[in-house]
Amino acid sequence: MSLPERLDNLARLTGMPALAERMASGGQRRHLRWFPIVALLVVSIGMALIVASPQRSWLGYLVLILGNAIAAWLPIFGPIKPWGEIADERERQVRHDAYFAAFATISLVSVVGVSLIMSLTLIERWEIGTLLFDLAGFILFLFSLWEVIPTLHASWATRPIEDE
Repeated sequence: MSLPERLDNLARLTGMPALAERMASGGQRRHLRWFPIVALLVVSIGMALIVASPQRSWLGYLVLILGNAIAAWLPIFGPIKPWGEIADERERQVRHDAYFAAFATISLVSVVGVSLIMSLTLIERWEIGTLLFDLAGFILFLFSLWEVIPTLHASWATRPIEDE
């Protein structure tokens, strides 16, 4: 067996080629009801740790990145079809409603979060490094919301279609 064949076999053992083929063929998308809640809870705890304890914000970042790693898989397996795939009228409406809810939520969280961080900066007399570190964590938090909220909304707003 040649080296390329061995490498191909090793890649097949990971399961990623089969996953890529299933997703490329328009594999069944699933309602993920609890994973988005878990990811949202983890990233929220991470952000709270970053803001609450500036001296140990590395722990908050660790939790935030763990939640972001969970959230990164949600759009791939969730009920919303990606923008490039052909979607019928119902799927377009579900996607529209889910992203509208995400934009509204992220807008509200952005205004409240930046106001809170700036208020804490003035009250606690944070140094500029602490402020920048917390704002970078907040940006990662908002990115995680962008991944979680549409899947969360679409999974809970619609009922799964039974297999035929």
